[in-house]
Amino acid sequence: MKKQHIIPAGFALVCSSSAAFAIDFSADVVLEAQHQEETEYDHTFVRAEVAPTFAFNEQWSVDGVLVLEPMDEDKHWSHRTVDREGVFAEELKLNYTADNLALFAGKFNPGFGTAWDARGIWGEDFAEDYEITEKLGFGAAYTLQTADWGDHTLTGSTFFSDTSFLSQSVITKRGRTTKDDGGAGNTEDFSSYAISLDGESLAGIEGLNYHLAHRFQEHGTDGVDDESGYAVTINYSRELSQRILVNLMQEHVAIDNFDGDADDYTYNTSSLITTIDNRWNITLSYTERVIDINGAGETDDHLFQASGGYDFGNGLTLDIGWREVEESQHDHHTFGLLGRYQFGL
Repeated sequence: MKKQHIIPAGFALVCSSSAAFAIDFSADVVLEAQHQEETEYDHTFVRAEVAPTFAFNEQWSVDGVLVLEPMDEDKHWSHRTVDREGVFAEELKLNYTADNLALFAGKFNPGFGTAWDARGIWGEDFAEDYEITEKLGFGAAYTLQTADWGDHTLTGSTFFSDTSFLSQSVITKRGRTTKDDGGAGNTEDFSSYAISLDGESLAGIEGLNYHLAHRFQEHGTDGVDDESGYAVTINYSRELSQRILVNLMQEHVAIDNFDGDADDYTYNTSSLITTIDNRWNITLSYTERVIDINGAGETDDHLFQASGGYDFGNGLTLDIGWREVEESQHDHHTFGLLGRYQFGL
């Protein structure tokens, strides 16, 4: 439905709106662990996202992402069923697009890496370490379209951690972020930035995509040095037959002085998704995380997950899977279930 708004000159007097919804129901049970207390942990929770968009005209729009999720994911809570969940604004920004140029400002997630996007039930668990979220700032993107060499988008942004009222949550409260909380990028000035280059149909090869990114975040009040890092991702999709589609992804990420501390982190993620008849999926993923602890050697963590599921074709998908994790010299095996429902208005 169109509504009239009091809006700045140069905007159309009517706007259109839309929204995308995604709801996840997840249940994890540790079946085997190195330490006895870990065998008792089971978690059931709901995570939901609402992504509304308000378009004033073809150039100007406002979009955002509201998230419902647990505010405390500490696994030391042995039994947990849909509790301590809160709602917060992960993104809220103003956008301008014209031809191949896009400008944006507000609260957003700067682009760095891709493996933190869901691949199976747990494939993103380690990669979420380096996802950049909830930053205030501005940026621009430009897309170069070619006939023979694919499309390539260069994106740059400068930002700092959100310390506004938008950093708070409701229902279960997580409190407002302050500069004194520290952390890389929590500086309340535009001293941090991210640059990425994304391409499709690289060298004219359909299904071959790439992502290159660099990040720099000035250390916060609790830090010892500025953080910098890079990401390199190759993603390839190919139809093996009319019924079978495979997707391969390899990502390498290296970050010095992770989160402004003195330790260096390196991640290598590989995944294979096989889709059958556009309904069934089998997903395998493996991530190695190496932490070079300043003056204290290295730790080598591993995460393997295998999952499979079915797309019912009405926005509902259901997956079950198995995860094996070695983290901080602790091993545990997990069985899990993920139901997801997506729809739009």
